[in-house]
Amino acid sequence: MRRLVPIAAAHGVGNALLLWLGYYWLGLGETRAATLAWSALVALVLLCGSCWLYGATFAYFAPDRPRLRTALRTSVRRLAPLAAAAIAVLAVYLALAWLAAASGQPAFRIASYLTKLFRRPVKPSAVQGVFAVVLWLVRWMAAPVAALPVFAGIATRGRRAAGTRSRTRLYWIATPVLLVCALWLPLKLAGWTPHVGGFWMQMGSFAVRLAIAYLLFEGAWLTLAFLTSGGSPRDTQSSTAVSP
Repeated sequence: MRRLVPIAAAHGVGNALLLWLGYYWLGLGETRAATLAWSALVALVLLCGSCWLYGATFAYFAPDRPRLRTALRTSVRRLAPLAAAAIAVLAVYLALAWLAAASGQPAFRIASYLTKLFRRPVKPSAVQGVFAVVLWLVRWMAAPVAALPVFAGIATRGRRAAGTRSRTRLYWIATPVLLVCALWLPLKLAGWTPHVGGFWMQMGSFAVRLAIAYLLFEGAWLTLAFLTSGGSPRDTQSSTAVSP
C-alpha cells in the first residue's frame, strides 16, 4: 500500500490537469486557421501528457520496481513511440465505431441470405445483435489484451516486454472486468441522477458519486497496469547479463 501512494498522488495531479486541458480543448473554436492550429497543438499536448502519465504507470510497476521519478523519466524517453501506439489504437477504435454504425445494411443482407438458405425467416436485428457481441468482445477483450502489453513494453524497455501475467488466460478475463470497472461503471455512476430534494443535496450526491467514480477508475487502472507490467525480473532482463 505504501508503494501505491506516490503513483496515486501523481495520478491525482496529472488527471486533474489532463481533465482541465480536455475541457479547455473542447471549448476552442475552429473558425480560423490560427485557432485551428492552436486546437491541434493543445490536442497534441493532451495526447503526449496522457501517454507520459499512463506510460509512467506501466514503468512504475515494472519488475525492477523503480522510483516514481525514474518511471517518469523513462516514460518521457519513450514518449514518441507511446504516442504513435496511442494514435494507432485510437484509429482501431474509430474503425470499430464506424463498423458498428455501418452494420445495419450488412446485417440486412446477411439476414436475407440466411433466410433463403435455411428457408426460415432470420431477422436483421438478430444478425446485428451478433455483430454487436463480436464488436464488444473486440473492444473490451481482444484489442486491450493485445495493446496493453505493447504499451507496457514500450514504456519500460522501448519494445514489447510485458510481464508474464499478461500472457495467462486469467488476464483475458481480468482485462475486460477491470476496464468495465475503470470506464463503464464510473461513467454510469457519474451520470446517474438520484431523486433527492434540494440543490445542496443534489450537489452533495454528485460530489460523492464523482469521488466514488474516480476511486473506481483509479483502483481498476492501477490494478490493470500492475497485472500488465508485473513479472519476475529475469523475464525482462537481457539474456546476456553477467551472473555474479
